[in-house]
Amino acid sequence: MNVVISAGGRFHAHRLAQQLATRDSLRKLFTFDYEKKDTAFVPPAMVQTITSCKIMNDLFVRCQLARFVNKTYFNNIKDNIFDRLVAQKLNRLEPFDLFVGWAHYVNSCIPIAKKRGALVVLESGSCHIVHQEALLQQEYDRWGISFRPIYAPTKEKMLAEYQQADYIMTLSSFAQKSFIAQGLPTQKIRMVPCGSDVAYFIPQQPMNAIIAERKKKFRVLFVGLVALRKGVQYLLEAWHKAGLPPNQTELIIVGALQQDFMQIIKQLPISANVTFVGPTDRATLQKYYQQASVFVLPSIEEGFGMVIGEAMASGLPVICSINSAGPDLIVHQQHGFLIPAGKSDNIAHWLTWCYNNQDEAAVMGLHAQQHIQAWTWERYGGAIYDEYQRILQGA
Repeated sequence: MNVVISAGGRFHAHRLAQQLATRDSLRKLFTFDYEKKDTAFVPPAMVQTITSCKIMNDLFVRCQLARFVNKTYFNNIKDNIFDRLVAQKLNRLEPFDLFVGWAHYVNSCIPIAKKRGALVVLESGSCHIVHQEALLQQEYDRWGISFRPIYAPTKEKMLAEYQQADYIMTLSSFAQKSFIAQGLPTQKIRMVPCGSDVAYFIPQQPMNAIIAERKKKFRVLFVGLVALRKGVQYLLEAWHKAGLPPNQTELIIVGALQQDFMQIIKQLPISANVTFVGPTDRATLQKYYQQASVFVLPSIEEGFGMVIGEAMASGLPVICSINSAGPDLIVHQQHGFLIPAGKSDNIAHWLTWCYNNQDEAAVMGLHAQQHIQAWTWERYGGAIYDEYQRILQGA
C-alpha cells in the first residue's frame, strides 16, 4: 500500500504520516507546515513543503496581518493556492494506491488523484460543514452576532470535496453521524479516533503527591480556542452559577481569544477568580494540566478534541460535551461526565459535585488516566492502516 497525504496545516497529518512511514506505506506528505522538529516523526525525503504557502502563512502570523486582513479570506486564498500546487505535483509522483487529503485543501487534487488510479479518502477534522454551520448559526443568533459563522466559499469547496471523495474519514461517532444525517451513504463515512500524546502528559511525579497539591486549591481548566464554537460562554455561565468559594477556587482558560467571543464578552459573568492566560507553549500547558482539579470541554461542535486525551493522561476527570469525541473516550461517571452542548446548568452541577467530592473526583481522574493509556498514536496507526486496507479491498 502506497499512500499520499495532503494537508496544509498540522492537524494530525504528521502523526498519520509517521504511522504510515513506520509501516512502509507512506509515499509522500504534502504540507506547508514542516519544521526541523518534525524530522523526528517523518523523514524529510518523504515530505514536500509547499514553500510559497509557508511563506505566506508565516508572514501573516509574524506581521499580525489579521489586524488588517480578514483571516478567513486569507486562509481561503492560501489554501486554494496550496491545493492547486499539490495537484500539479501529483502527476509527477510514482504510482500510489490511496490519496488522503484534508478537507478544504484538496478540491483540485481529487480528480488528479483519481486519474492516477488512486482511491480518495477525505479527512474531516470536524463534523459535516452544513451541520457545523447550523450549530454555530444557532449560537450566533442566540448571542446577537451578525456575521455568518462559515465563509460561503469554504462551505462550497468542502461540499464539492464531500461529493468527489470515495470515502470520508471522521474522528468521532458524533462527526460520523453528522455526515450520515446529511444524506451521505453510510458505507462512505468511516471513523477512526486519533491518538493522544499520552506519555508526554502523564505526570512524572507520583500521582498521590500531585493530588495532594491539587487539594490546596480547586482549579478548573479549559484549553482551546476561546470561541463560541468551544462553548466557553457556557463554562463562564456555569462558573457563575456554581458560586464556589472564590478564595479556594480558580477557573483557568488557556487559548487565544477569537473574534466572535470578543463580541459577547461583556454579556458574560466573569468573576475575579477567572484567569485568561492566552495561548501557551507545550511545557507550560503540561503544568496547567498538572495543577488542575478538573478539565472542562463544553464544545458546541468538536470533530474530536485532543485536549480530552491530554487531560485524561494528566489524571483529570473530564466534563465534556457530547458534541465531541467525549462519548468515544469517556465512560460517564467513571472517567468524567458527558453533558449536552449549550447547557450551563449541567456544567455547574458537575463542577459543584467535583468540588464537594474532591477525593472521588481524584479517583475518577486516575481511572481516566489508566483508560486513556490505550489511546496512543501507535494504536491509531494500526487502526487507520487496517481501515485503509479494508477500503482498498472494497470492504
